[in-house]
Amino acid sequence: MDAKVNSSREEFIEDLIANNFTTFFVATHPKYSTSNPAFRFTPTPVSVAVPYSWSYADARERLMHLSSLLTAEEAERRNINFVNPALKDFMPAAALPTLRGGIQLLLPDEQAYSHRHSANAFRLVFEAPKTGAYTNVEGNRLPMSMGDLILTPNWTWHDHHNEGDSNVIWYDGLDVLFAYWMGGVFYEEMVDVTGDEYQAVLHEADSVTDNFGAGMIHRKSMYPDHIPASDNTLIYYPYSKARQLLSDLAQHGAGDPYEGILVEYVNPVNCGPTFPTMSTSLRMIKERSTVEAMHRTENVLFITMEGSVTFHLPDNQTFTTKPHDVTAIPSWVPYSISNKEQDPAVLFSQSDRPVFEALSFYREEKA
Repeated sequence: MDAKVNSSREEFIEDLIANNFTTFFVATHPKYSTSNPAFRFTPTPVSVAVPYSWSYADARERLMHLSSLLTAEEAERRNINFVNPALKDFMPAAALPTLRGGIQLLLPDEQAYSHRHSANAFRLVFEAPKTGAYTNVEGNRLPMSMGDLILTPNWTWHDHHNEGDSNVIWYDGLDVLFAYWMGGVFYEEMVDVTGDEYQAVLHEADSVTDNFGAGMIHRKSMYPDHIPASDNTLIYYPYSKARQLLSDLAQHGAGDPYEGILVEYVNPVNCGPTFPTMSTSLRMIKERSTVEAMHRTENVLFITMEGSVTFHLPDNQTFTTKPHDVTAIPSWVPYSISNKEQDPAVLFSQSDRPVFEALSFYREEKA
């Protein structure tokens, strides 16, 4: 290409960009574009995020410090978010491009005001008193015990209470980044709508879990008309039941070589994922065993619930975790998980796989 043609092309490109246009070979061409690889045509996915692991001890220390800086009336704001270092400058509080995660604290005798939002969310309990801590979701009082999974689906009122004698700390998992990018954020505080700061308790947790024992549901008794019909009505998954299922399955072997012993939290109405945008699961990796590496098109956050494991990633990168540490794996990054201890390890995971599957973008491949 002679200098005159090259100069003309460069001037044309500058004019495009200055007037808010672009063209294929500048923006996304796999050979000629100089843009961020995550926004080009590439042979395999490239993420804007990086693998990362956060220490629960470090996060908890900062959470306790924050508790001394905020008043009891600001308890609903007392949280620490996990931020992916590659996303911190342009995505607010993003652990991965589609997923937010953080931890929240209520001290004894504190409450977090009732609100609702269009983003789906769940609470995974890390620490709790023996009794007295609970979340109220649309009038259903759901106890908060270690490992319990509590859902606050799209547009459900929810508030949190600690009537116990010690702190309650839980993990918040949200799909709110989808709502940000799509322009779908709605948010209300109950006091601004009804004049009340908290909901009345109408049902106990048994009315939620027992509702599915017969394989049928009475949705009207659980949710008012303003809740979308697609919402998961099983909003409480006790850890004791999930953990017992893992133990029972472990009696039959080590599970899948690429998954471990895996159980998924499902929506009992349609047997689908926990939310349309997020799946949640629990897996056991037996003592002195390894889950082999795979590529998967999903963004996934792992939370170590029991034991210690090591994540093995490309370029000899490793993360060794302890209980309640959080580990982020971006889409298509291969990883294996090893448990070198004499006891099994249990991991919880939060994934956006349902979105990839709904759009027919989901793929997996052995590493």
